[in-house]
Amino acid sequence: MLFIEALSKANSQPKTRPLINKRKNRTIISNRDSVALSSAAHQVKEIHLDSREKTPLTPSNSIFANLIEHVINYLTGAKLTLHSPEELNLEQNDWQLFLQVPPVNTENTKKQGSYLVPAIHRQPPAKQLIFHIPVKPAYGKTIEMTLLLSAHHGSPEIPQLFHLFPKENQLPALNTPYTPEFIDQQITHYHVLLDQDGEADQLSPLYSYVNQSRIIDEHASQPLLSGLRIWRAKGNILNPVVLGDNRIGMLFFGHYHPLDSSNISLEERQRQSNKLYTKA
Repeated sequence: MLFIEALSKANSQPKTRPLINKRKNRTIISNRDSVALSSAAHQVKEIHLDSREKTPLTPSNSIFANLIEHVINYLTGAKLTLHSPEELNLEQNDWQLFLQVPPVNTENTKKQGSYLVPAIHRQPPAKQLIFHIPVKPAYGKTIEMTLLLSAHHGSPEIPQLFHLFPKENQLPALNTPYTPEFIDQQITHYHVLLDQDGEADQLSPLYSYVNQSRIIDEHASQPLLSGLRIWRAKGNILNPVVLGDNRIGMLFFGHYHPLDSSNISLEERQRQSNKLYTKA
């Protein structure tokens, strides 16, 4: 089960472990842990994830990540794994991932030249998909959780899954090793947004740090993974929680703090852009 091994290892670490200040001589300065997007935003905002800007994984993170993995596997009909950076030992290296957050609102009516596109050529509006998931603890009765999946309305192209699947979806049970008391204390409804607006190789800054045996075969990858980005919605704030591409697959970043890239220096940008993956 996703992250369970990583969590048990993390919990077994001695609590007296000395703290190491890794932020010395940092070129990034940010006072924001998340990116707020007002309803009036109409321009693309650039953010980035930093290997050092995160909190430890928790069992609650594990449940949330497993719900997402469960839904993605239902949508693709495949058996994909949502990994954490810790599982791939990525936290041992310094890296940054740059993302562009599309605007929250776009005009509902698109024009072609000075004429409206005939309604007959338009797709029906994208549905919000609701997934009902019975979460089974180590013993006792299941507890139903729901994951609401929405298309990002700032996205230039809505994934087909929002047109193909019914609005309501009942999924098989999700087994967990947790007690009923712990499951009962968790959030039971999540809302996430999905788009495929990322680059096909958006995780390329991580390629050189990942064991080659963990990088998936491009021919075995799923089309949904290409440019996959899943955001967690909390009011008018969006945080990236899952990123995917055709080489590594899916990575969970729900415990990372997105930073505003307007504060990053030109020197640091150039240094990161030079970290290109080249296959031997």
